[in-house]
Amino acid sequence: MSTAIYYFSATGNSLKIAKTMAEQLNTDVIPMTSSIGAVCEADKIGLVFPTYFFGVPRTVAEFIKEMKFGSEPSYIFAVTTYGGLPGGVLGYVDKLLKLRGKSLDYGKSILSVANFIEEYNPKTERMEEKLQNANIQAKKAAEEIEAGMQNGPFKYTVGDKLFYKIYTAAKLNRDKGFHVDDACIQCGICQEICPNHNISLNGRKPEFLHRCEHCVACINSCPQHAIQWKNATGKRQRYRHPDISVREIIDGMQSRK
Repeated sequence: MSTAIYYFSATGNSLKIAKTMAEQLNTDVIPMTSSIGAVCEADKIGLVFPTYFFGVPRTVAEFIKEMKFGSEPSYIFAVTTYGGLPGGVLGYVDKLLKLRGKSLDYGKSILSVANFIEEYNPKTERMEEKLQNANIQAKKAAEEIEAGMQNGPFKYTVGDKLFYKIYTAAKLNRDKGFHVDDACIQCGICQEICPNHNISLNGRKPEFLHRCEHCVACINSCPQHAIQWKNATGKRQRYRHPDISVREIIDGMQSRK
């Protein structure tokens, strides 16, 4: 049976998980950003992405809503990374799939390094241990997927829904808190790495165009630490998975139209 793994990753945690699983399942990883509206032909279709406020990033929601199926997939799985609590993210994925007449057969949430720098300093204490355990869990998930394990049903509670509303109502497209300090060298990395083409340089410092999904890829990948969120991030450390390069993250983002 053929397997396809589609991923979204802004700081590398989910990309590392996707790559680990793909190696074990003998397949490749495919960026969601370049695949929205694409035809998914595989027998087993996988989704790997970070948890946002007990739900999914906008890119992931759009990918699921626009998925086309060349044939009837026999198995759909989702593996999410999270830093605090996963909440009902798998239930939300199942809900989105049911709107397409599909359902989630297998789901797993994997603890990784929390790095939503807008709200807190990335939690890098015991980082190596967390990432090693995450890799072990990714390999276990791949084994269970290969065996065709099913582990639903997946719940999405009223509390999950209310928390996710913070993301959709208070975060999406609201980027007035972003600003750039004098350390900026106009390298263009932020413009390349944004999944929504929300950043424009035009020969000047970055400008934010109000279609942000708060993935914080721009803040965490700026080599000068020049991008800030309000007055909160100036002294906070930046984070990227140590096994994933900035170029790999960009390659997973820049093809979106």
